[in-house]
Amino acid sequence: MMFCCSGLFLRAQSMQEGFFLRDYRQIYRFNPALIPESDFISGFELTKHVLYNVGASAFLYPTEEGLVTGLHSSIPASQFLGNLPDISKSMTHYDFNIVSYGFARGDAYHSFEINVRIPFSVTAPKDAFDLLKRGTTRENYDLSGFGGKGQIYAELAYGYARRLSDVVSIGGRVKLLAAMYGMSYKVNTFDVQADDTGYQLFYGASLDVPARLMKLRTYPDQDVKLGDLMTRDLIPLPTGGGAALDLGVAVRPNKYLTLSASILDLGGAIWHYGNATTSTMYMTFNGLGTLSYDQLNAQALKDKAGELADKLKNVVTLRPNRDQTRLEVLPFHANLGVKYILPCYEQVSFGAVASYSHYEYMPYWEARLGVEYKPFNWLDLYGSFGRGAYGNLYGFGLSAAFSKFQLYFCYQNGMNGTLPRSTTPLTANHRTWSVGLTYDL
Repeated sequence: MMFCCSGLFLRAQSMQEGFFLRDYRQIYRFNPALIPESDFISGFELTKHVLYNVGASAFLYPTEEGLVTGLHSSIPASQFLGNLPDISKSMTHYDFNIVSYGFARGDAYHSFEINVRIPFSVTAPKDAFDLLKRGTTRENYDLSGFGGKGQIYAELAYGYARRLSDVVSIGGRVKLLAAMYGMSYKVNTFDVQADDTGYQLFYGASLDVPARLMKLRTYPDQDVKLGDLMTRDLIPLPTGGGAALDLGVAVRPNKYLTLSASILDLGGAIWHYGNATTSTMYMTFNGLGTLSYDQLNAQALKDKAGELADKLKNVVTLRPNRDQTRLEVLPFHANLGVKYILPCYEQVSFGAVASYSHYEYMPYWEARLGVEYKPFNWLDLYGSFGRGAYGNLYGFGLSAAFSKFQLYFCYQNGMNGTLPRSTTPLTANHRTWSVGLTYDL
């Protein structure tokens, strides 16, 4: 069984918005020790998170000839490559809340949730852009880090919070994870070495398709074709499972002040990859130096090209891998928060939140100040401003009540702009929006 750390889970930052809104019912997602003001039930909530550690301005440059990419000859390599991280990565995460239910019993509060998570990500190393920009001007290129990954998994969560006194409450959530489907392709080794005698390519990669009931057909030479990955119909049964734990504590010295600390997603899941393959080989190419002048004809060049193609095919050919389980540890999230309601005007509160998320290749942090205003019993508004790992950011949201229903919407984004008529950010950015409806019982 292999162990790896997944960087696909983005949902922690969106819960900051709920901390600022006093009418947000699923506040236990931010800190399981925080207790909602009423019993409720909800369903069909949708949240989208997008995180980039590099933006469009690192790839597009204005010149007298117009807008060009960083690969254009007019853009210095040092400028283009200096704007790129070692590993460029983008992550997108969709959360679907099927149902949430929370209720109080004495000094305790219980919550249940069923969620579906759909995360996916793409990564690319800086050396790949160096090779495209400058060609083989160096002896060694490390192109490991290429990859793409997508998953679908279900989550069943139970939360318990209890007041230990009028001041302190503690809480926890246990989340059972059912791994459904996904696909992962990762280049573990991709080293290009160039010298006067030719090129050497060292390549190692893995392609994983989690599906317990789907098996690869193998051939006498044990090679695997991509078309064999889908040899059976998809059957909606889990291909693995796991668990995660949220822990929190909240302190309320009085009814106006709330202090909060929590750590989320301690755990992981074991995925069974019914289709796990590897490709680990190396090849050399000595150019055309072995051909004399008389041999430089179309057929000889064609034969050389065929020889190179055969070598490349041998390098990248997929082969079955017996190691078909992966333990993926979730990236943990840590949150601190403080909120103060004005005693002289209780419709207004001020708050501050600091968060850290341990994502693969790009750990992320945020610190924000927020103000909330509740002008009517049926309307709750907030706005926030702060700074994160990728620059300044802002957020806003509202909760509107009609009868016993609560409709809420939250939004967060960076402040560095986007491409015209596009949502593509100019710089590294984190953007989140969430919409949902609850019913008070």
